[in-house]
Amino acid sequence: MRTAIIVLALICCCTLALAQPYCIETFDNLEAIKGRKGLTVAPPETSVVAADTAAVGEGALTVTLAPRAKVTVPLETEVFSDVEAIDQCNGIRLWLKGDGSDGYGCVAFGSDGAFIYELWFPLKDTQWHQVTCRLDELVPMNQVMPIGSPGGAPPSALGAITLGTRWYLLWNNEPMPEYAFSIDNVELIADAPEAAPAPPPAPLSEALGRMKNKQPVVWYCMGDSITAGTGLPDKYNQQYAVVLQRLLRERLGYDGIRVESRAVGGARIWDARVWAPRDLAGDPPDIVSICYGYNDKSGAQTKEFFKYSLTDYTVRIRRLTGGHAAIVPITTLPGAHARFVMMDDYAEGVREVCAEQGLECLDLSGLIKPMGRVAWEQYMGDRAHPNAQGHEWLATQMADWVMAKIGEL
Repeated sequence: MRTAIIVLALICCCTLALAQPYCIETFDNLEAIKGRKGLTVAPPETSVVAADTAAVGEGALTVTLAPRAKVTVPLETEVFSDVEAIDQCNGIRLWLKGDGSDGYGCVAFGSDGAFIYELWFPLKDTQWHQVTCRLDELVPMNQVMPIGSPGGAPPSALGAITLGTRWYLLWNNEPMPEYAFSIDNVELIADAPEAAPAPPPAPLSEALGRMKNKQPVVWYCMGDSITAGTGLPDKYNQQYAVVLQRLLRERLGYDGIRVESRAVGGARIWDARVWAPRDLAGDPPDIVSICYGYNDKSGAQTKEFFKYSLTDYTVRIRRLTGGHAAIVPITTLPGAHARFVMMDDYAEGVREVCAEQGLECLDLSGLIKPMGRVAWEQYMGDRAHPNAQGHEWLATQMADWVMAKIGEL
């Protein structure tokens, strides 16, 4: 009986292997694509042309995109409407070619309302290269779970491919330049390899020990417009990241500490998840602090989903940095007016994630709340963003926290 079961399992695996990959778009015929119902090009001046060369088959597509520009290509997925095995797929495979810039492009999959999943990729490589991604590594741009999760979108729901992104800002709200890339032969596959286990994060004590010994330390501050310094008259001198760098250098007596904001106004925690390969490219930092939540609350994310996204983000950081970076979540900051209270559940969620993941929690919310709303609003420029005095206050509390922990070493 056991032998028969093993043989049957092997037959099933072989049958599935023969059935896949399922090619969901070849991009061979640009004119036919332009004639499909549901094709959208926004804004109209976006360039959509046949690529000079194809990676596979007869043709490929090249797009040149301004910030916020997107091209949505509806898929002819009815060809797979009777192929139930397609929903056993666990990965997506496609060919890409960049424009040689240091920027990143975006391809999104899905067309069913909230169920849109993004993949960001570097544009540096100007040669055709194949990219494989597990479906559960694609990041949904809404409060939904990965492709194939119970109740979520199955692979057969990926009814369109969108080239480009709604984003027009880079770190610290600098404008995103025009960019271009080529795409060819998108396939769903059933044999995407399992992701390697994420290594544990580096203990914060390692980076703090290097500070104590006056060794180089790099600290990335990830966040939204609060961290980016929206509303500040001179953000590159008044952001809490810049002030924190100055304070730590002064207190520790050396200039080898670099604290850098890699924040984008309007970002939510799911944006941080999909941007992680871009934001952490190059030599890994020693410390990564995470401060999100205001925009997630504006989108009515639940505390539970915010925690899920934050946890996933920490796993991606661990994997991308090879466990080199210490991860320091910051409790979601209270805003002014009603937002002084509305962010409390997220702050508690950050504390819970830190406890569950064994991470150091920088509890700035816990220092702000005892002030009371009226006192805290003196540090706010508007309902969301601290003013220059507020950034100075945040940086001072962060520096005090660091120095206290160094004192414990």
